[in-house]
Amino acid sequence: MYSFTFTITFIYIYKLFTFFEGYFTFIFYVNNPPPPPSPAMTDYSNSKSLFLGFDLSTQQLKIIITDENLTPLDTYNVEFDSQFKSKYTKINKGVITGDDGEVISPVAMWLDAINYVFDEMQKSKFPFDKVVGISGSGQQHGSVYWSGEANELLNDLIPCKELSSQLQDAFSWGYSPNWQDHSTVKEAEDFHKAIGKEHLAEISGSRAHLRFTGLQIRKFITRSHSKEYESTSRISLVSSFVTSILLGEIAPLEESDACGMNLYDIQKSQYDEELLALAAGVHTEIDNVSKEDPKYKKSIDQLKQKLGEISPITYKSSGKISKYFVDTYGFNSDCKIYSFTGDNLATILSLPLQPNDCLISLGTSTTVLIITSNYEPSSQYHLFKHPTLPDHYMGMLCYCNGSLAREKARDQVNKKHNVSDNKSWDKFNEILDHNKDFNGKLGIYFPLGEIIPQAPAQTIRAVLEDNGEITPCELDSHGFTVDDDASAIVDSQTLSCRLRAGPMLSKSSTTKNGKTNSSEELQQLYDNLVDKFGELSTDGKKQSFESLTARPNRCYYVGGASNNTSIITKMGSIFGPTNGNYKVEIPNACALGGAYKASWSYKCELENKMIGYDEYIGKLFDTNDELESFKVDDKWEEYFTGVGMLAKMEETLLKQ
Repeated sequence: MYSFTFTITFIYIYKLFTFFEGYFTFIFYVNNPPPPPSPAMTDYSNSKSLFLGFDLSTQQLKIIITDENLTPLDTYNVEFDSQFKSKYTKINKGVITGDDGEVISPVAMWLDAINYVFDEMQKSKFPFDKVVGISGSGQQHGSVYWSGEANELLNDLIPCKELSSQLQDAFSWGYSPNWQDHSTVKEAEDFHKAIGKEHLAEISGSRAHLRFTGLQIRKFITRSHSKEYESTSRISLVSSFVTSILLGEIAPLEESDACGMNLYDIQKSQYDEELLALAAGVHTEIDNVSKEDPKYKKSIDQLKQKLGEISPITYKSSGKISKYFVDTYGFNSDCKIYSFTGDNLATILSLPLQPNDCLISLGTSTTVLIITSNYEPSSQYHLFKHPTLPDHYMGMLCYCNGSLAREKARDQVNKKHNVSDNKSWDKFNEILDHNKDFNGKLGIYFPLGEIIPQAPAQTIRAVLEDNGEITPCELDSHGFTVDDDASAIVDSQTLSCRLRAGPMLSKSSTTKNGKTNSSEELQQLYDNLVDKFGELSTDGKKQSFESLTARPNRCYYVGGASNNTSIITKMGSIFGPTNGNYKVEIPNACALGGAYKASWSYKCELENKMIGYDEYIGKLFDTNDELESFKVDDKWEEYFTGVGMLAKMEETLLKQ
């Protein structure tokens, strides 16, 4: 039985996670809206082959066009509220919000959006016949419920007639849960009670999150729409929904996106029976249904059938574009549709990321995406199969406290130094640039409740004494000043990322100036750390020699704070990538990643072999001015002491 206090905390933490992780993950891309179609039409005469990349997000649909050289040529979009508010009167920012925390989107609105954007492209005389491949992304975790008539209706679409009117009977329920939905607290409790947070993460790559598809399905079956479930023939993710519309038949779930359901055993590449039982409402412990009861197997088999097969990671197409789009818009009938994936997964496809590369978003939240061959799950982060690299994964860390915490420190610095412009970063940056070395002062700066690690809002400062003791302190005591906050907050945020990225990274030995650390040198660093602080644990798991001595390959910085050279230089010096730090500006990354995936898949099919994805798109970035390298003073070894100090601070000082 969960106590009242625990339940309230549980709800609070999950509401925070749902809001911040979903909304602010790579929000910087959303803040760069594409321009409307220009009256001066783009010249496509020199393009032999074109590729479309979709991004179906919460508030808009975007389509980006690239050519065979991966050059972005044009972007089209439609914002749902501005265009469809009169038809879907209850939407606000693309969603309908209920009193119980339910957040949903009308599926028909997405169909209207596809027609609208293609109509706009047609008006601008876009050469649909040159498009040879299409892929893209959909908002992760959302589910779409098809009726038994769906495939027949998809196959018999009448050209030039809008999709929404023709497919109104194709859905058993006309809405899709949005990532902001937090109506499944009960279901999350059930999943954790039955499986346990860590074990669930071991199986599915994540602990239970309110927006995850498995929880939404359990609510759908057991509490909200049991009648609609009975008439559901198939369940799609948003990504496979768009794939299905373009194909003219229901498409399988794409494997990397399927990892965001809390239903899929990632290592075994198959659905997990106990998780399916939970989602279907027939779990032996939670629902008191015996495995010998015919209802148990029947319900699991039924759900498995409705979910359908999961398409393994591949470059091969899902099929050719539906005749409806050929006849309505003039697409070439040979145009290939390649499986769509989730939005975060598409984001990593917009860059030539290699194993051990990190993409770090410094926005309102801090989000770190990591490419890894290590499957080291934790309840504190996510692991998904990589959408284009076999036997690799995308790790995802998301912190609530990012820019807000840094801005509070900046404001206090400006107040102390009587800076006239209280939003200026000049003094803050001056302090950072001056304090390049670890000074034994760190802080835990949580103006908002945090999810990594789970903790309420608080601020804790501490100093490392000469005798190795970690002493908590107030501001202006033990030599800890307002100026120290400027360094301590960037140091602490980076060290937290480093601690949690380490287990996901494969062992690294290369260090500054191309020197190679011997195993003896790395062992000495580790032994000194353990001698000083004892064995270290993060989020309840012991840190190993391998996790503490692993270094990223390259780090890419994006988001608002990536424009602050002092901040990213300091972070780069602590994180210690072996092959460089880069500032990146890539608007419309999800759509662009989709277009790149389509182009790569098309090339692989032509050559009938898997081409390294990073190699394929890497040529684009050799001279790309959107990718800016910057140099740092490598302080990775020096900050070993900081790693130990922060780990111990989290272990002993955070309020539970």
